Amino acid sequence: MSAGAGGGDRVALPVLGAVVETSDEPDFPDEGPATHTVLANVVLLRPTGAARASLADAGALRLRKGETVLLESDRGSALAVVAAPSRRQLVEPAPMPRVLRRATDTDLKAETRARIRDADALRLAGEAVRALNLPAKALRADVSRNGQRVVVHLSSEERIDLRVLGRQLNDALHARVEIRHVGLRDAAKAVGGVGACGLQLCCNTFLADFAPVSIRHAKDQGLALKPERVSGACGRLMCCLVYEEAFYRAQRALFPKVGKHVVTPKGAGRVRDVDVLARTARVALDGGGLETFPVDALQAASPAGPQAGGDGTPG
Repeated sequence: MSAGAGGGDRVALPVLGAVVETSDEPDFPDEGPATHTVLANVVLLRPTGAARASLADAGALRLRKGETVLLESDRGSALAVVAAPSRRQLVEPAPMPRVLRRATDTDLKAETRARIRDADALRLAGEAVRALNLPAKALRADVSRNGQRVVVHLSSEERIDLRVLGRQLNDALHARVEIRHVGLRDAAKAVGGVGACGLQLCCNTFLADFAPVSIRHAKDQGLALKPERVSGACGRLMCCLVYEEAFYRAQRALFPKVGKHVVTPKGAGRVRDVDVLARTARVALDGGGLETFPVDALQAASPAGPQAGGDGTPG
């Protein structure tokens, strides 16, 4: 299968009926220092059904953006779409997936049959979970190419006995079944969805690992500590609280601390709260009332007491 002569932004995969967006892909990683690198022909690939592109060894192939190839995987082989053309580049001498060859129509049809088998196995797993009344949800089923091994991914908030479920699935699928328990975050990553920001879930797009998140991150960012305001689709604290934390910490250093006595254009008062994004602070004036001021309009009160006209800086 080829990308088409025009090299368009949308590449349709025949048989599979999928449309792959290739217009907004990550760039190749920067070349590392020459002392610990090797020259290799590498390509950025997005495996079928995956959201992120990763680096692979293209061997002697010259691949164009949008082409479909057969990629080495733990299941033997898998289809992947070229996200960026292959090129020779210095890379770390670490193992990476290898491109076996360009995909053929036979490969595409085989992938379609494999997806049907996976869907059937997932349906049977879901029916078995419901029949046993287990507090779990079947997320995905991966059937090996020879059909002798099935991996079922199961999500549950509590530990459950999977022995009866395993025996039932072995009989129903006529294969050796392995059940893997995944957490709620991994379940959201596998299923996908839209977050409160209106964008596709971070874990389902670009996040490779889950960093620990605590309620302290929400407090530092001045968020309302309500579960519906700080929780993601998985029911846990939103991952974005972590990678926004550094910005808030850096900006808060430029603001007077809550409770600090400051001098404002309307007199002295104490800082009640701050809005980092708007760069404003709300001040309870000593003379009464609450006023909101730009942070640049505030001055620290002198140690002897709040006096207008002080030349201190917010601290």
